Amino acid sequence: MNASTLSQLDYEIVIVGAGISGIGTAIKLKENGMNSFVLLEKEGELGGTWRDNKYPGVAVDIPSSSYSFSFELNPNWSRVFAPGQEIQEYVQHCAEKYCIKQHIRYHSRVEKTDFSNRDNTWTTFFSDGSQLRSRYIISATGVLNQPVLPNISGIEKFKGDAFHTARWNDSCDLNDKRVAIIGTGASAVQVIPSIASSVGKLSVFQRTPIWVSRKRDTKIRQEYKDKFSQYPLYQRYFRMRSEIFMEAAAFTTVNHKRMPWLTNAVEDHCRGFLKKEVQDPAIRDQLTPHYGFGCKRPAVSNDYLKTFNRDNVDLITEGIQEITDTGVITNDGICHEVDIIIWATGFKTQEIGNAPSFEVYGLDGLELGQYWHLNRYQAYFGVSVPKFPNYFLTYGPYSGGLNWFSMLEDNVKYIIRCLKKAEKKNKTYIEVKQKAHDRYFRSMVKRSNGTVFKDNACIEANSYYLDRHGDASSPSPYTPAQRWFRVRTSRLSAYQFST
Repeated sequence: MNASTLSQLDYEIVIVGAGISGIGTAIKLKENGMNSFVLLEKEGELGGTWRDNKYPGVAVDIPSSSYSFSFELNPNWSRVFAPGQEIQEYVQHCAEKYCIKQHIRYHSRVEKTDFSNRDNTWTTFFSDGSQLRSRYIISATGVLNQPVLPNISGIEKFKGDAFHTARWNDSCDLNDKRVAIIGTGASAVQVIPSIASSVGKLSVFQRTPIWVSRKRDTKIRQEYKDKFSQYPLYQRYFRMRSEIFMEAAAFTTVNHKRMPWLTNAVEDHCRGFLKKEVQDPAIRDQLTPHYGFGCKRPAVSNDYLKTFNRDNVDLITEGIQEITDTGVITNDGICHEVDIIIWATGFKTQEIGNAPSFEVYGLDGLELGQYWHLNRYQAYFGVSVPKFPNYFLTYGPYSGGLNWFSMLEDNVKYIIRCLKKAEKKNKTYIEVKQKAHDRYFRSMVKRSNGTVFKDNACIEANSYYLDRHGDASSPSPYTPAQRWFRVRTSRLSAYQFST
């Protein structure tokens, strides 16, 4: 773009979100000489998910050797599964090292953004009434950023402390209190064993049990940290080995129809672990999932299951009828009196107002959230949608993987390929062609139909992998190797580049 055109814009590129996705995108933009950009962050600190989630026991659920950018390995992880605070410190380190902080505009909550085909620009509007103009928008808002509360009658009546795990109340004293935790998903698996020994009574309300396996977690010895620092290739080998194993296991499990024996073996292993950890056969039965492994993200923990052996911990599987001012009434009419309620009920995903988290108006006034809501979630290569030129997603439909960093790097690589081609051709308009997009979407649906998510075994899973249309539109049906190759070698003829 020539200097006179750029001077009419506030920035060439706007990145919405300063979590892992936004920071990673910004680093790669700078690496490719694209320095006219801003990161818009609604809060006063960067970090996204790892800034918001500070509950007891929070930690990454894949080996930390894999949970980093491939270009910025961390030799100083304290454990095989790093605690959340270390992940947040790592993201801060990356922003500092690559000089990204100077590009961040804090306390900037985006309300909507509009595309103008008169000059091929986006105007972004903020909650404080201000606005700015850019050529491109890159949405890096992630997915686990809007806590959701269940639709239970009487939530507002409760007079004790109540908060979501993602909005943990540090000022709330749990010691010797009667505590209810609603939900047994990924966050609950970490919170429950972390607080069980300090509370007076812990009532765990479970709708759907979760598959749990042993967590191969230990402290990382200093000698290994020293080797990782001195010999980066040594750490890279560990990262590659870990990632290959995890992604291969995840892919074969999700595509269980090809290898049903593997899924059966994993389920048998988890049942054996459950039997070893939990003494009471009745409680074991209640903690046993009745859906296929892989239907929803499983958990790893050495402490969660055995917590239900404690005298001060109750597992309640009866549905919740209502919340009163003093507790929880279940469908059997029992009132469970509690002092504190902790909501471990997950996040909004693939809903209007979440995907994306702000209104996006493309050509002909088409709004992206409404379009997806009515027409199924879809995006070419997970990054582009027809009728929304110059707009990209770092995490769009059918692009998810087990390792967020690998998925992000692949998607950002593809976005930058598009931007560089437009720059080389001196074009200001990038839009994926409808036919190419539709062909890609059909292939995604076809490939996803062979996964565990479309199997009857998933009916009882209550999985966030399935959207309101019944599509498994979050995970990619490709292997990581296929994704890596496609984003780097596929031709960009599916796009229209113009002025």
